[in-house]
Amino acid sequence: MKNLNKLFTANSQHTYKMRLEKKYFKFEYHDALFSGDTILKIIHFVNTIHYKYKNIRFPIFFKFGEIKIADKMSYILFECICYYLIKEYHHKVFLYINPKDTIDTSGIFSSCLKLLNNNSGKNMDKFIACFKMEIYKNHFRRIIQGSEREKTNYLGNLLQELDSFLKFFNIVEDYRDEITEVIAELVGNACEHGHTDCLLDIDIADNYSKSIENNQQKKFFYGINIVIINFSSILLGDGIKEKIENNNFKEERYISLKKAYNYHKTSFTESYSYIDFCNLSSLQDKISGRTYYSLSGGTGLTKLIRSLQEKSDMNSCYVISGNRCIRFIKELLNYNKDNWLGFNQQMDFFNSLPDKTVIVPCYIYFPGTAYNLNFIMKKEDMNNENN
Repeated sequence: MKNLNKLFTANSQHTYKMRLEKKYFKFEYHDALFSGDTILKIIHFVNTIHYKYKNIRFPIFFKFGEIKIADKMSYILFECICYYLIKEYHHKVFLYINPKDTIDTSGIFSSCLKLLNNNSGKNMDKFIACFKMEIYKNHFRRIIQGSEREKTNYLGNLLQELDSFLKFFNIVEDYRDEITEVIAELVGNACEHGHTDCLLDIDIADNYSKSIENNQQKKFFYGINIVIINFSSILLGDGIKEKIENNNFKEERYISLKKAYNYHKTSFTESYSYIDFCNLSSLQDKISGRTYYSLSGGTGLTKLIRSLQEKSDMNSCYVISGNRCIRFIKELLNYNKDNWLGFNQQMDFFNSLPDKTVIVPCYIYFPGTAYNLNFIMKKEDMNNENN
């Protein structure tokens, strides 16, 4: 996958305490949660191997045991690390993990990681193939190469594949349309704005249940879990940053954005910075960092996410880029009359700062942009729509 090496160079520490054991390298993890912090430790472990044992290609063994996966993004990034080790450095990789089954991370049971969860070294080629593409049962995986953007209808073909996949689970047409619109915009951004490959992974977690508070009757749910990743030296807000610094604001919408910047810049701190402002601006309706875009940029991604969140019983949606994370909090995704998103209770991008819960630091430095979109919906709502 193009530019995957940047994940390691951007988090270049190589001081992980380890030793060579019986002609293999071992990473053993005892914490109860597999999260972004775990990914950072694994990256440092890999960097240490390739710094201290540069020309040694012994097998690598990851041992986690019974563990809770924080979110889909966590195990997809681990897949990327394993792919890098096998494909680029020709290590054999073995894995022992016993993850807890939750509706938002159940996709790990159909992940290519399952091919590494044994003592056989014969599955490395199968892992590489599965990492690149798999459409099987509840799992849809594609790597869309950056060169595909030269094809006139590469997004149209992808959307047809997605629609057919989602239909199999009887997901109603309105939901399917919104999901595929979100994916089309993000994949298009990765290939055209990031000039790189895009990893798309979707899993459908079907037939989960829980008892509703004050109600003994169980309700059934399904989860739609999506991760979209591109590795690139171009970050989410870089295009907006360039426009601000070049004073490249000609259309009225962008002139208004400059007014917002003049207000926000007086309040920049470590917890809310210039980079954060540029990231939030890139998510505004009819705003794009691409130099050749004017009012056609930014086709309402956050509106689509908000619409899906309204249908969800629960959700976990965020984007990471660089060392920053933006959380899509349903209550803070309300637009004002001019379609500006304040990311705050005031619905005001021009006279109020974003809510403190929206922007959080990222455990790792992520070179590129990655979205984690998780929607948990009542099954009866889906059935009612179908009737």
